[in-house]
Amino acid sequence: MEKRSSDERDTSSEKGGRRSSSATDDSQDAQSHHGPERVKVRHYGKTWKELTGLFMSQEVRAHNGSIWSVKFSLDGRFLASAGEDCIIQIWQVMEMERKGDLLTERAAAAPSADDEEKSKATSVRKSLSFDQIVLPENIFTLSEKPICSFHGHFEDVLDLSWSKSEHLLSSSMDKTVRLWHMSSNSCLKIFSHSDYVTCIQFNPVNDDYFISGSLDAKVRLWSISGRQVVDWKDVHEMVTAACYTPDGKIRSSFFFFIVFIGCTGGFPQGGCHVYDASENKLRLRSRIDLQNKKKRSHHKKITGFQFVPGSSSEVLVTSADSRIRLVDGLQLVLKFKGFLNTSSQISASLTPDGKYVVCASEDSHVYVWRAAAATTRSYELFHCRDVSAAIAWPGAGRFSGGAAATWPEEKLLAATGKQSPPRRSAAAPAETPPAWGMVIVTACRGGEIRIFQNFGFPLRI
Repeated sequence: MEKRSSDERDTSSEKGGRRSSSATDDSQDAQSHHGPERVKVRHYGKTWKELTGLFMSQEVRAHNGSIWSVKFSLDGRFLASAGEDCIIQIWQVMEMERKGDLLTERAAAAPSADDEEKSKATSVRKSLSFDQIVLPENIFTLSEKPICSFHGHFEDVLDLSWSKSEHLLSSSMDKTVRLWHMSSNSCLKIFSHSDYVTCIQFNPVNDDYFISGSLDAKVRLWSISGRQVVDWKDVHEMVTAACYTPDGKIRSSFFFFIVFIGCTGGFPQGGCHVYDASENKLRLRSRIDLQNKKKRSHHKKITGFQFVPGSSSEVLVTSADSRIRLVDGLQLVLKFKGFLNTSSQISASLTPDGKYVVCASEDSHVYVWRAAAATTRSYELFHCRDVSAAIAWPGAGRFSGGAAATWPEEKLLAATGKQSPPRRSAAAPAETPPAWGMVIVTACRGGEIRIFQNFGFPLRI
């Protein structure tokens, strides 16, 4: 890491949606706004608060129009963003050296990033001691401008996927998937479809292959070197999300999940198909009905998957009924509630330690749940205007000055000169990683990318 001082068309294109009136010349340079601002965090159903020192540390004007997808490279060194303006931007993740107590001083002057919360700024300052805020030596930031831009799509870009070799796939409403690499500004290969391509993912074991899902009701397994489909299945309904297991294995077999909406053969909407993809052949192994059979009339499409880090059986499934479900194998384990997702292609993500679930919401907030909470109705949330996606940075712990997923008391004491560690609740077990150092990246319908970082330690409420 570098260091520095109402038809099917309408349903499918909820990511693509309507054109923004603010769209202008594609060549417009990205504009970045620095200056950390304290963010008001609310909580619901919690006994102690974890995002006690959340700051919006950077805002970048990244695109003209809505951003539909943001994805970190597998090593967390780069961020790709794309959406309504058809351009794919690549941003470099960097370290910015902290200068003095800039964040603390700025927080005292401007404790809230949201206009409607400014009237509450005084009570916010009183309710939280700055002793709970500890700053690392270096903080997360994105490059001021994209390090490269990919042009070629002529309709909204809906999904992105990185390979281990840092190739990038993009899928679009222009009915193509395109292959890119930062070594070239030109598209390397084009893979044509017969309808909008809603989802893509590289094979995690062999990145010469990838899967794609489309509105033509087909899921395809592609060979990149051969530039051809090696197998495909017609699921008879629009495919809205697809995902490989992270290591390609479940019970010594090779699987990935395919999700579709609609109803066929009596199978309810919002269900999952599990396929064995060994030997480059798609074989249906099972189906998972995630929703209550008594409420099948209310079933909604599934909008995203993410496997729990380190697991090949536990997966988060986000759906358009404002629910995030944790599934282990074929069993439903937990439901996370509170956020709003009724028509968007919002997808939840996990922090790199798997301890927190992060998700954007249609009510212009970002929600954070503890993944192992006693109740999944307890969460914290903060305002982020027109947010369309929220993801956690997968590289936490890589900065030399902090952001580790453990209690970093020794480093923090050395960095701050304090004689005793920050006060924390006795109810917080020492082995439990706090949310200190968490980095959340959001994408917005106005074309902005915003960076949020938590520098606060937990406090009992």
